[in-house]
Amino acid sequence: MARFSVSGIVPALALAIATPAWAQGELAVEAGQPWTHAHSGITVPATLGGNVLTAARTYAPHELDLGMSFEPDDARDFLSFYIFRNTNGGVPVWMAQAQWSVENRGIFQGAGLTIAPEAFTPPGQNGASGLKTVYATTADHGYTSTGIALLPVGDWYVKLRATSRDRSPAELARAMDGWLAEIGWPKDASEAPAALPVIACANTLSFKGTSKDASGDGIQDALAAAVASAAAGEGKRQPAQVRWCRDSGLDGNKAVYRADGASNAYLLAAGDNGIGVWIGPSAGGLLAGAKGKGERFGVTLHMAAQDLHFASQDRLPSPQRVMEIVDTGRVNATVATWGDKRQIQINSDAKAK
Repeated sequence: MARFSVSGIVPALALAIATPAWAQGELAVEAGQPWTHAHSGITVPATLGGNVLTAARTYAPHELDLGMSFEPDDARDFLSFYIFRNTNGGVPVWMAQAQWSVENRGIFQGAGLTIAPEAFTPPGQNGASGLKTVYATTADHGYTSTGIALLPVGDWYVKLRATSRDRSPAELARAMDGWLAEIGWPKDASEAPAALPVIACANTLSFKGTSKDASGDGIQDALAAAVASAAAGEGKRQPAQVRWCRDSGLDGNKAVYRADGASNAYLLAAGDNGIGVWIGPSAGGLLAGAKGKGERFGVTLHMAAQDLHFASQDRLPSPQRVMEIVDTGRVNATVATWGDKRQIQINSDAKAK
């Protein structure tokens, strides 16, 4: 399955970020040996579902986003296993995004949803924190079914993709449970709330006019937003059950999701591996003393290892306006959210325009 590249949403970011762009590469796995993800404690066996490992890649630094494929040419079932960091959204959001990837992939054109996303209890957990869905595929491409299982493990998301040459959707669903049981799961993973599949929003957000960069001290606002982001990254995330609804879609695999029907905030998810832009009332604006200057809305791009803060807006920006803001690459503050040091970089040119 294709992975999302930051360059697909932010073509100018390479010019805006002080650190060099990170390129995907091979994951070091010893042939014939199980591999353990040091951060989560998840151990992936040398073979999965009887298939040998055929490829292992990283999509972000420090093994924060990676994929392992078990897809020999003569296999009956083709399996891919992904681990990526939880920086935003939730299992329902990333399941919906993964479904888009399946439904819009050429070899699965015409696939029919047979088992709608349903909650299941992952191995070693006590609650139904994961979601699973299966499609019936057409025989034109040589497959009969394809499915997705997505679950949280502490501060991480895990995704299993499976496609079969001859299993029915029901058979594939049962087989996926068995393949997940082959994984070595950490015994001390924190409990997660029950997953609630994404629903359609009861209404669509409306936007009054085009937002503009909020007036005031841009540097002070950027610094305050960055400090708030760094503080959030230092603490453990407190899981909470959220009912996510899908508001609308943009071009490609970009879509707007709202938590508990919020009317003043939303997540613009891009791709299916945890990258998204959060738009909502700006904590940075309040910390910077902007309370008397009208409400501000922050625009923050969450990636695997860092948050990028853009200029606060004077009203809730539309998704199209958010894409315009992010695509300019004019980052006001960059905050490292991974590692021992939470480095903050402030753009000295940060100011409202």
